[in-house]
This record gives sequence, structure tokens and C-alpha cells, in this order.
Amino acid sequence: MAPIFPVLILGAGHMAQRIAQMLQQDVRFDVALASRDGDALAATEGLVCLPPLVGDLREALAGAIRGRRAVILADPTLPAADIARVAIKAECHYLDIMESAVSSAAVGALEGDARGAGVCLAPGCGLAPGYVTALAAEALAAAGLHDEITVFVGVLPAKPENRLGYANIWGIEGLVGEYSSPCLALRGGHLAELPPLSELESIYLNGKEFEAFTTAGSLDALVRAHEGRVAGLSFKTLRFPGHLDYIRFLLDDLGLSKRLYQFRSLLATALPRIEDDHIIIALRRRTDAAESWASRILEAVIDGNGQQVSAISTATASHVCATLDLILGGDAASGFVAPGVLLPAALRNSAFFCHLDPVGAASYAP
Repeated sequence: MAPIFPVLILGAGHMAQRIAQMLQQDVRFDVALASRDGDALAATEGLVCLPPLVGDLREALAGAIRGRRAVILADPTLPAADIARVAIKAECHYLDIMESAVSSAAVGALEGDARGAGVCLAPGCGLAPGYVTALAAEALAAAGLHDEITVFVGVLPAKPENRLGYANIWGIEGLVGEYSSPCLALRGGHLAELPPLSELESIYLNGKEFEAFTTAGSLDALVRAHEGRVAGLSFKTLRFPGHLDYIRFLLDDLGLSKRLYQFRSLLATALPRIEDDHIIIALRRRTDAAESWASRILEAVIDGNGQQVSAISTATASHVCATLDLILGGDAASGFVAPGVLLPAALRNSAFFCHLDPVGAASYAP
């Protein structure tokens, strides 16, 4: 069967390669990577790479995107809205795995143009926003007016080796934004901005203790969409006990909250890069009468070449590939496809989603 879906992936890093590897397992897809970084492209193995993007970015992108059915942005250094504009002009679907609420809003502002061109704009197709957003949307569909839902997510090293209990598992840029930006939530059914790194609590999942605190950006679209429909909705990051105290020392006591470039550089330099991670996802629903929990864990896997592949890269690639599969199959209307619009029930129609589904969900009371 000849490929029928030519797809361009912008980026040559770890995540871009993982997405390309997953897509090229399906004979329907013809996948190529494009990047400004020629050295990174040269270091890839077994993937089709276009010549490095040089000169004016929009002109270079227009040439790279021409003839493609979709483009996936996997490079956080590239301007998402500019790429989305080029994609719309080329009548090409746009997806990304960015974690920036500002970036997603800029892409969403192009909804009218995308609808006119008959294409989809789907930012935030990674883990959170992305897969976790879809799980939360599924829970919200069954929630009542007085319910309070808290979503907990931790991407953690399987074997923590420092006082932070953390590592450079995917990248630092998104982490800095989560730790430093206001957190959109619902309180009493109304929109509220919570400080990041606030509302600390200890929770026990599968017999282990974690600390949980507010971080930004993961549920913004759902929060806005459900104002007045549920009493509470918020997102919290899970970390090993003690992590937040060290982060506050860096940001508050050493003043790095006013010099985020130094905070970013410090974490990128000091934290070890690992593949041996796991993802913990938990949803807590409180009603007038009871409290219920659902959780799932995703583990790192060994690929066909005997190499360890992180859970975060598998989860991210699986979700964005499944989303792309549904968009190309006509399961999403043209225009803006916000995180959480495609629920797990729909995503399961894509074979790519099987990388996430086998774990399932376990319900319990901690």
C-alpha cells in the first residue's frame, strides 16, 4: 500500500524522532523531519530528513510544507502561530505538542482562517495538555454542578538520585513555565487564577507518598469551557516529598523567580537526562456525599532494538499520532481542535492509542 498521508515533523530532537518512528510504523504515512539544526538532523538514524531550514523561516517552511497533509511542531524554539499560518495557507493540518497556554491561544486565534481553508489546528497534543486533558474531559462529562475535580500528574524518574527527586526527562522549558505562570482553575464555579507552587498537599497513591501543588497550563481550555458547569477544577503536579521546598529555595530565597533564565540554565545543567521514567495520573472527584479516585501509571519500555524509551515520549507520541489519525480520517471538524475535544473513546479508534490503553485505570480510595 502506497503512503497516502505525507506528514512533516518540525524538529529533530528526541520527541520529534519518537513521533516520526511511531508514524512510520504505519504504511499509510510518509514522514519527514525538518529543522534549522543541521547537526541534529544528521544525527538521526533511519528517518527521512529534509535539508536544514535556512534563511527566512516562513519561506523555508512554505517549501517544506508544500504537498503535505499535516505538520506537527515538536520544536519549542519555533513560533507556533507563524507555523500555523503557513500551514493554513498550504491547506495543511497543524498539530503541536507545546505546553504553552500563550502559544495555544495564539494558534486558536487563527480558527476562522483554518475553517475557511478546511483544516484543523490542534495545539497541545502532548501529555498535559493532551492525553491528560482528554482523560479529564471524560471525567467532566459525568460530573455534576457541585462536583470538584482535581487532576494530578507526575512525570518522575523511576529511581530518583538527587534531593529534588527529579531529572531532565524531556525538557526544561515547559517545566519553568509551569512553575512560574499563574494557574487557571475553577473555584465555586468561577474562573480563578491561583499562584503556581501553591495549595500543597500530601497524597498517597499505590502505597507511596507524593506531594502535590498547583502548576500552570495543563487544563486551561477545559477550565474555560466548564465555568459554571462544575464547582471546582484544578491541576496539580506530583513530586516526591521535599521537591517543592528545594524549588522554593531556588526561586524565592535565591531570587531566581526574577531571573528565570538562570533557573532554566541551572536545571538544564544540573539535572541528569534519563529515559527510565514513569507517569502517574490520578483524578480525584469530590461530591457532596463522597470522594472517589481513578489512577493509571505508564512505564518506560524497551523497544525492538533493546533501547529504553521513556514513558513521556511514548505517551506524547501516541496521543499526537492518534489525534492526527482521527483528523485525517475526518473525525474532527475543521477549525480549532482544543485539548480534550477528542475523548479517549474516540482516540481508541486509532491503533496508535494502544500504546496508552493497556494500562487501564484503577479506582481506589487512598
